Amino acid sequence: MSELSTSMSWKSVLRSSAMFPDLAQPLTWGSRGRCSTLSQVKLLLVYQWPFWSTARLSGFWIAFPWLVLSGVVQREKLPAFERLLFRATKGNCHLKFNDLLKPVIDPHTGESMDKAVFVVFFSGETVRTKITKICNAFGANLYPFPFSHNSQMTMYNECRARLNDLENVTITTRRQKVETLSEIAAKLPLWSEKVFCEKAVYHTLNLLNFDTSQKLFVGEGWCPKNRVDDVRLALDRAVRRANAQVPSMVEERKPSSRETPPTYYRINKFTEIFQTIVESYGVAQYHEVNPAPFLITSFPFLFGVMFGDVGHGIIMAAFAFLMILFEKRLQYSKNEMVQNLYKGRYIIFLMGVFSIFTGFIYNEFFAIPLDIFGSRWKYTSESNMACGIDNCDVPSEVLPPLHPYPLGFDPIWKGSQNSLLFFNSYKMKFSIVIGVSQMVLGICLSCVNAKFFREPIDIWYVFVPQMIFMNSIFGYLVFLILFKWLKNWNSEACMSDPTCEPPDLKAILIGMFMSPGNVPPKLKLYDGQAFVQVLLLLAALVAIPWMLLPKPFLLKARFERTKYQIVKNNSDLETPASDVDSHHHGPFNFGDTMVNQMIHTIEFVLGAVSNTASYLRLWALSLAHAELSDVFLEKLLYTSIETGSPVGIVIGFSMWLCATIGVLMLMESLSAFLHALRLHWVEFQNKFYNLHGTGRKFAPFDFAELRQAETES
Repeated sequence: MSELSTSMSWKSVLRSSAMFPDLAQPLTWGSRGRCSTLSQVKLLLVYQWPFWSTARLSGFWIAFPWLVLSGVVQREKLPAFERLLFRATKGNCHLKFNDLLKPVIDPHTGESMDKAVFVVFFSGETVRTKITKICNAFGANLYPFPFSHNSQMTMYNECRARLNDLENVTITTRRQKVETLSEIAAKLPLWSEKVFCEKAVYHTLNLLNFDTSQKLFVGEGWCPKNRVDDVRLALDRAVRRANAQVPSMVEERKPSSRETPPTYYRINKFTEIFQTIVESYGVAQYHEVNPAPFLITSFPFLFGVMFGDVGHGIIMAAFAFLMILFEKRLQYSKNEMVQNLYKGRYIIFLMGVFSIFTGFIYNEFFAIPLDIFGSRWKYTSESNMACGIDNCDVPSEVLPPLHPYPLGFDPIWKGSQNSLLFFNSYKMKFSIVIGVSQMVLGICLSCVNAKFFREPIDIWYVFVPQMIFMNSIFGYLVFLILFKWLKNWNSEACMSDPTCEPPDLKAILIGMFMSPGNVPPKLKLYDGQAFVQVLLLLAALVAIPWMLLPKPFLLKARFERTKYQIVKNNSDLETPASDVDSHHHGPFNFGDTMVNQMIHTIEFVLGAVSNTASYLRLWALSLAHAELSDVFLEKLLYTSIETGSPVGIVIGFSMWLCATIGVLMLMESLSAFLHALRLHWVEFQNKFYNLHGTGRKFAPFDFAELRQAETES
C-alpha cells in the first residue's frame, strides 16, 4: 500500500508538470535572444530558464546553476509552506504549485488527504538543505523531477506502467485474500471451539499436582456420588483413545472435618428458576435445608394472593404457556428481556395458575363477580340488609345462609355497600395467618438444620425459645383469628348472651400487654382467656434471655473442654488444639460470640414484629389490585357503554384494554413479584438459610457453562 501510494503521488507530480514551461527550449529575446545587461539576463533566467541554462551576452555564453525540488504537500499547509520558504531563503527561490483534483493517500500515514503539487526553483546546495528540512517539517513527499520534457514523459510512462503492475498485483492479492479468508471463515467456528476447549482443559490441568517421586499427576475434586461411575467410564474411555501405557485411577475418600464440600442440587428446567431465586439470596451450606422446594408452591401462592383475578391469571398463564410451547425457538434469542422471560416461563405459568385459583376465591373476573353457583343472599323490602335465601324467615334479623356459597366469596358482596370493609377485614387477617405460618415453618427448618449438624445447643437455646416467643404472641394472634372465624356467632347460645359479640382482635392483643390478666367481657372469646394470655406473656418474656445468655456460655464451656487433646501415636504429652469452633468455622472468641448472639436475639425479637407487619403487604397489594381493576372497569368500560355510541364504546374498550395490560399485567404484576421475592428472602429464608454464609456452589467442569460465562463477560 505504501509503494502504491508513492507511485500515485509521483504520477500526480509528473502529470501536473504541464503547468510549467518547456524547460529545454532555447532563449528567445528579441531576434537573437541577446541581453544587454546582466540584470536582464537574471530576470530572464528566473522566469524562463530555472535549470542549468545558458545565455549569450555580447558574443559570450554564460552558465547559471539553477536547481529544482518537487513533491506534494497538504493543501491546508501550503500558505505557511510558501511563506516559510520565502523567509528561509530570503526570496532566493521560486515556488510553483497546483492543487490536485482528487484526494491522495499519504504513503506514511495511509490516510486520504487533499494535497497540492509544488516545484521549488533555487540555486545553491545550502538553499537545498534548508528547503529539504522545511519540506520534511511540513510532511511533504519529495519526488524526482527531470529537466527536459522528453525525460518527464519517459518517467511518466514508466510510473504509469509501474502503477498498472501494482494495481494488477493488488487485485490478485485481494482476490487471493478473499478466497483464503472465505476458507478460514468456514473453519473459524470449529477452530475457535477447539481453542476454547483446549484452553479450558489446560487451565484445569494446571490445577493438578505433580508427584515428582512417582511422576504422576494427582487431581483432587468434588463429584456427586451418583456420577462417580460416569467419571470412571469417561476416564477409561480417554485412556483407550489416547493409547496410554499407564492406566488412570479414581479413588474415593471421605472429606476431612476441615473440608466442607460445595453445595450441589439436582435441578431440571422446571426447578432451575426457583433454585436461581434462592441462590440469589445466598448459597446454602453443604447439607443445609434447601428452601427451593417450598418456593415452588409458596412463591406463586403469595403472588396469587396479591394478584388474584381469574381473567388476569388466564392472560398470564396463557402467555407463559406459549413460551413453554415455543421454548426451543426462544432458547437462543439474543434479546435480554426475552431471555429473562424465557428463564422464568415456568414460574410465570404457576403465578398465573395461582392467580386464577385466588381469583375464584375472591370471585373476580376482570373485577366482575362470577355467579357460578347462584348467590346465597337476597334482599327484601323489610330490611336494608340482605339475609340468607334459606334462612330469611324473619328478614329483619338479617341471618346468614345456612349453606354458604360453595367456592370463594358470594358474588353479592361485590355490589354491597360494606364490601370494602368486609374484604379488608378478611384479607388483612388472612395475610397475618399466612405470614405467621410461613415464619414458623422457617423456624422449624432451622431445627432440621441444627439436628442434621448435631448442634443441640442451637436446638434447645435457639429453636425452642424462638418458637415459644413467636407462638406466644403471633401464634396466639393466628389462633384468635381462626377461633373468631370458626365460632358461630348466630347460634342460640350466643344470641341469648348480650356479651356474645365478635371482639376486636387488635384490642385483645394490646390489652394482653397493657393489662395482663384483665379481659373485658366484650373482648372475651373463650373461658380462661385471661390466664392463658398471662401465661403466654410470661413465656414470651422468658424466651428472650433464654435466647440471649445460655448459648455463648455453653459454647465457651465446650471450647474449654476441647481446648487440649491427646496427641496421637501413644504420646503422653498434651498439645493445645486449634482455637477453632467447628460449627462456625472460625477462631472462637467469647466476646464476639456474645455480641453476635445479642445481635441475633434483638434482630429476632424486633423482626418478629416487623416481619409479621411486613406480610400485610399481601393485603395492601391485593386491595390495590382489586380497586384498580374496579376503577378501570367502571370509569373506562362501563362509562363508554353507557354513552351508547359505537365509537365511544370502541375507544373506551381500547383504553380499558391498554390500562389492563400496561398497568395491571405489567406494572402491578412486577410489583407483586418483587414483594413476593422480598417476603421469601427477608421474612422466610433468614430464619434458617445461609445463617453462617459459608456455602459455596458446586461448579463442575462444563464446556457449556464456561462458554456461557465467557459470553456474558
